[in-house]
Amino acid sequence: MNVAQRRPVTRNLVVRRWGTPQVTVGSVNEPRAMEENGVRFNEKWVYRTPPGDPPRPRERLVYWNRYDFVASFVLEADGRLVREDAQRALGGLDDRLYRPVSKPG
Repeated sequence: MNVAQRRPVTRNLVVRRWGTPQVTVGSVNEPRAMEENGVRFNEKWVYRTPPGDPPRPRERLVYWNRYDFVASFVLEADGRLVREDAQRALGGLDDRLYRPVSKPG
């Protein structure tokens, strides 16, 4: 997919890929902006890898400014914080299409 065809990263896409965050800092209604890791945002979602799971990534940070996606980062097992290509990480998902998850058994 070339840049002109890229779809915006939406909250629905993020939740479809990674579920609801374990921690939320701020709110879409928060009037004050914060800055962290070189990005301005008013809401941050934190996803933590449970202990015992594969060590990569240890944590994922997703930043929003109101409803607009700003950036996402992953905290690697070695402690490095790396900006993530969210388009690539979310590739192939449709934020409007509901597909129930089937449970084994």
